Amino acid sequence: MIQQLGVMLCEEREKMGETQKSIAEGLISISELCRVERGEQEIDYFTLQALFERLGKSIDKLELAVSGSEYDSISYRIEIERSIENRDYEMLEKRISQYYKYNDEKRPIHQQYIAAMKAMVCYMKNQDYADCLHLMEQALACTLYNDWMQKVRHGQGLCNQEIRIILVMAYCRWKLGFTAGLAEKLEQLGTYIRYHYTDMEEQVKVYPHCAWLLGQLYLEQNKVEEAYAACRKGRESLIENGSLSPLWEILELEEACLEKMGKQTDLVRCRKYQEAVLFLYEAVGTRPESSMMTAFMKSSFQGEFVITNELIKDIREAKGLSQEHLCESVCSQETLSRLENGKRSPNKKKIYQLLKKMGMERENYYGFIEADDYELYEKVRQYNRNIPKGRCDEAMKLLDEIENGLDMTKTVNKQFIGMERIYERLTKGELSLEQANGQLWELLCLTMPPADLGRLFYRVPFRTEYMICNKIAVNLRDDGKVEEALRIYEELMQCYKRSRVSMRYHAVPGLTLYINYAGFLEVNNDLEKAEMIGKEGMLHCVECCRGDMAGDILANLSLVYEKQGLPDIEEKYLRYGYYLISLYGRENMTDILQSAYQDKFHKEIG
Repeated sequence: MIQQLGVMLCEEREKMGETQKSIAEGLISISELCRVERGEQEIDYFTLQALFERLGKSIDKLELAVSGSEYDSISYRIEIERSIENRDYEMLEKRISQYYKYNDEKRPIHQQYIAAMKAMVCYMKNQDYADCLHLMEQALACTLYNDWMQKVRHGQGLCNQEIRIILVMAYCRWKLGFTAGLAEKLEQLGTYIRYHYTDMEEQVKVYPHCAWLLGQLYLEQNKVEEAYAACRKGRESLIENGSLSPLWEILELEEACLEKMGKQTDLVRCRKYQEAVLFLYEAVGTRPESSMMTAFMKSSFQGEFVITNELIKDIREAKGLSQEHLCESVCSQETLSRLENGKRSPNKKKIYQLLKKMGMERENYYGFIEADDYELYEKVRQYNRNIPKGRCDEAMKLLDEIENGLDMTKTVNKQFIGMERIYERLTKGELSLEQANGQLWELLCLTMPPADLGRLFYRVPFRTEYMICNKIAVNLRDDGKVEEALRIYEELMQCYKRSRVSMRYHAVPGLTLYINYAGFLEVNNDLEKAEMIGKEGMLHCVECCRGDMAGDILANLSLVYEKQGLPDIEEKYLRYGYYLISLYGRENMTDILQSAYQDKFHKEIG
């Protein structure tokens, strides 16, 4: 993968006082890690991901440029997950057998993954928890040579995949009745996750699952207060991070606890939340995970990718360059042709040379910003989380810290900070909508200059570029220019769908794109299309395990059904949209929806 991430890994590891051995053991050799941290060697995505996770960090927040073959290796795991969700063990076996085509089976992280998937086949075939437990223990041994509890007690690194295997093992022990000392081990594991996984984006992938299992054990022992406390901690993690999985299971556990505790008011609200979550799943033609075994193996990954093969071709064509002209002094025309068609795994140095020749300087890694300090990426994510929750003062303080920590000579950093400062001035009334949009277009042109192709976007936009486009469209809508705003969203959607990259791997932009596009179509009375885009958006939320924005889509669709003269459906979508938004703690929106519901239906929403 990207060499500069190795340098970032080194800086973060040293800052945390971790040794190379503590994160490399069982994954790669110390000598290889040294080369990776110096930027001299690239390693595959999943090994790099595991190294960051052993530091309690996530690389989801970094939008990465990958080759077509790298993208295939990443997306293939999603196909494997679908087999598990569908309980299709024959398809799962087939996909496991083809895994080597996409990933290096010699790497321990891949050996472990294959072994864990074979254990899942065993479980799906026979429901045999004893055999599954045995096979999962063998899978864990691929990267962990000692008892995992030793790692937990000493605060040493465990990656996400290792923790999920440990949770499946604990689940199997519970089902087999081997519960002696299990609750204490899960307490220690939960504490380890909360304190070692300081990156909330990574913590939420495993902590709620651990909290759910611990809560189940306590409930079985009739320790209801302890079960409820564990359950609430798991739910808090999900809510703070906007995650959807395993929210259904957590709410079921909470319901059982509240019933035993006799807390009727809380029980009623819990059941309302359950109805809303179930309605979301049913609206997209699916249901929550059939068992926690499925949920343990489900990835809530929200990374974003741009395929370099596509990027080169799109920019070249936008600039009107022939392959012959672009490849001169870099590579042969045949090499460039095969690279653009995805028939050749590209040499990274040649890719960077080709991109630089076309004026694209962002050769390292991509995101809202470009920095070597991982903490700045964490602050950007926190900043973006605070805005929709109405925490404006906290957001502005973070923005100041981010700007002070960035190298503002880099174009992408100027672009991100500039965009947010324009938004800040607009909200204060210091800029008109037209002035703000003029400045935003100038910022966009810094990295995506216009091309005479008859369309606005000739390549998939990066995160900040998308956010600029979204802000421009919202400003146009607020200025009464809905048709112009819709053209931006239409072209953005077409651009994403032209790419090989699934919308699942444009998780963050996809959320606001579906919400606003469907909403603006409704305002423009294009109701059939608004409904179609809204339902696509709900499916996107489920696929990306993001429940926090799903309520907005439901609320938008309620307006569509109102205009279609379907009051019963309108009421249901507005009510469940309200409860989802309320569940995720967005008080600034719940008041608006509550008032709208009362005005329309002349009763309290509850």
